[in-house]
Amino acid sequence: MCILCGEMITKFHWSDVQFKEEKSFISLGENQKERMRLRLKKVKFLNIILNFYGLKLKEWQGSKYILSNQKGRDIIVNDLGDLWIKANELEKRPFDALDEKLLFHLRTYNG
Repeated sequence: MCILCGEMITKFHWSDVQFKEEKSFISLGENQKERMRLRLKKVKFLNIILNFYGLKLKEWQGSKYILSNQKGRDIIVNDLGDLWIKANELEKRPFDALDEKLLFHLRTYNG
């Protein structure tokens, strides 16, 4: 159980499990260093996209994420499948992955 939010940590979201792992239940601490490295890498990549919308994502305790806006509001994101739902809740607007301005932002970021 998470000591901060009180939720049970019993199963990882598919985005946190490597495809070479055959089991979906993982013991606490098992491959934790590699899993954390991959989570931080995903957060870094997602922040490039979220920066366009004025949002920022942080990894939280290896099980959740915290999404923040520029007004200082934070919201807990359970997993990456929950990210855009919580972004809509936080900003009260739809997000379009094919927005021309977003695609230009990503092209200019990559040079």
